[in-house]
Amino acid sequence: MCLKIAHKALSQLSMISPDRPMHDLMDQELQREQQFHCDELIEFVQSNIDKLNDQQNYVYQTILQAVSDNTGGIYFLDAPGGTGKTFIITLILAAIRSQKKIALALASSGIAGTLLDGGRTAHSALKLPLNMQVSETPTCNISRNSAMGKVLKQAAIILWNECTMANKKSLDALDRTMKDLHGNQQLFGGALILLSGDFRQTLPIHPRSTPADEINACMKSSALWRFVKKLTLNVNMRVLLQDDSSAHQFSEQLLDIGNGKMQIDNTNGMITLPENFCTILQTKEELVECVFPNIIQNHRSHDWLAERSILAPKNIHVNAMNFQIQEKLPGEVITYKSIDSVMDEDDAVNYPIEFLNSLEPPGTPPHLLNLKVGLPTILLRNINPPKMCNGTRLVTKKLMPNLIEASILNGKAKGENVLIPRIPMIPTDMPFNFKRLQFPVRLSFAMTINKAQGQTFQICGVNLEESCFSRGQLYVACSRVATAHRLFIHAPDSKTKNVVYQNVLD
Repeated sequence: MCLKIAHKALSQLSMISPDRPMHDLMDQELQREQQFHCDELIEFVQSNIDKLNDQQNYVYQTILQAVSDNTGGIYFLDAPGGTGKTFIITLILAAIRSQKKIALALASSGIAGTLLDGGRTAHSALKLPLNMQVSETPTCNISRNSAMGKVLKQAAIILWNECTMANKKSLDALDRTMKDLHGNQQLFGGALILLSGDFRQTLPIHPRSTPADEINACMKSSALWRFVKKLTLNVNMRVLLQDDSSAHQFSEQLLDIGNGKMQIDNTNGMITLPENFCTILQTKEELVECVFPNIIQNHRSHDWLAERSILAPKNIHVNAMNFQIQEKLPGEVITYKSIDSVMDEDDAVNYPIEFLNSLEPPGTPPHLLNLKVGLPTILLRNINPPKMCNGTRLVTKKLMPNLIEASILNGKAKGENVLIPRIPMIPTDMPFNFKRLQFPVRLSFAMTINKAQGQTFQICGVNLEESCFSRGQLYVACSRVATAHRLFIHAPDSKTKNVVYQNVLD
C-alpha cells in the first residue's frame, strides 16, 4: 500500500519491511493491461473485420498502420450515434492486444468505460486533478517510477472515448506527463493518441459559466487541437442493418438538432419538435405510463428495467419523477440517513448539522435516501471500475443496515451481484468543504440528461416541462434510442429550446 501511494518501499522510509512476500504493484498494473487472451482476440478480429463498412475500414487500417509504424500522433474519431463507433473501437483494441501490445482504453465517463474491455475513467487512470479549472498548467499525478507510468511508457495506443466531455486541460495534462515519461518534447512524447466522441453532445460541465467559458473549456480550444488528424464516421449502421426508412429520417432529424439546423421561433427562441420525430405527450403521467407500462407487474424483470428510462435537464424534475414512480410500487420503504460533517472544525459553528442535512449538491446522494427492494438505482461514484463506475445502473436485491446488495443492469458485468457500502463523499462545488457518509446511489427510473450520455435505451422518455439549458442536452436526450417510435417527449405545445454553439461544430 505504501508503494502504491508514495511510490516508495517501506525500507526507503526507514520502516521495517514485511516478512511476507510483497506483490509487485508495477507488475499488477501491467498484468491488468496484458491479461487478454490473444487467441480469443484474433478469432474476434477475424470474425468481425469483414463487417466493417468503407469508412470504418479506413479508420481501422489508419490506426493499425500508425501502431505498426510507431509514428505516434493524435487522431480524433468524429462519430455521431449509430455509426458504429463502439464497434470499431472494440475491434481496434482487440487487434492491438492480440499482438501482445498494450492498448489503454479510457473514457470521460464511467458508463462509457464499461462499454470497452479493460476500460476505465480517464480521471482515475491518469490521476487527473479534480478541480481542473483551478490550475493553469495541470499535470497527471504519475511519476516515472510509478505503476501507471510504466504502463503509459509501454502503451502502443491510448484511446480516449467520449473525449468531448473532458476539459481541454485534461489533454494538456496528458501531453505534459507523456513528455516527462518518455523524456522528450515530441507531441505526447511520441505516443499514439486516439480521441473519439461527438461535439454535438454536451461539453465539459463548468458550474456557473457563460457560453464563452464552456467553449473555452472544450478540447477544440486546446492549443494541441491543431495537431489533430480527423477521422469521420457518418454512415448510420442502425439504418443500414434494419433497412428502416423511418430510422433514416429519425437520424437525419437528430443531426439537424445536433447541428442547430431546426428552425427557431424568433419570438421565444424555441424550436417545434416535428410530429414524426417522436410521440408528444401532454402530461407527465402519460410519459410515465408510456415508458413504464404496467409497471407494478413488469418492474420485477431486470431486462425490462435496464432498457428504459426517463430523462430530464434538471435534478429537481428527476427527483420528483423518481418519487412519483416509487410511490406506485409495493414494498416497504427503507430510509438511510447520512452522517454529515464539516471538514474544518472551525466551521462547525457556522454550518450546523441541520443545514448540512438540507444540502443536495449535484452528484451526491440525499441526506434521506429512500429505497425499496427491486427498484433501479444509479451509482454516483467509481467503486470498482470498470464493473462499478459512476453511472452504472443497478437493481436493489437486499437492503441491509450497512450494505446494499444489488445486481448490475448494464455494461460488461451485467447480471453480476455486488455489495455497496456507505462511503464518504466530499462535494467539490461548494464554498466550504463538508463530508457526507452515505450509500453512493440514487433511484434511476429517471435521470439527468448529462448522466445518460453514453447510455443506450430501447425506450426513452424526455421530460421537457422545463427546456434544456445547456449546450447539446436535447441532442443527447433524443439520441439515446434508434427510432422515433421508441422516443416519448413531454413538451408544452411541442416546443423547447435547443442550445447549440456553432463555432464548436465548425
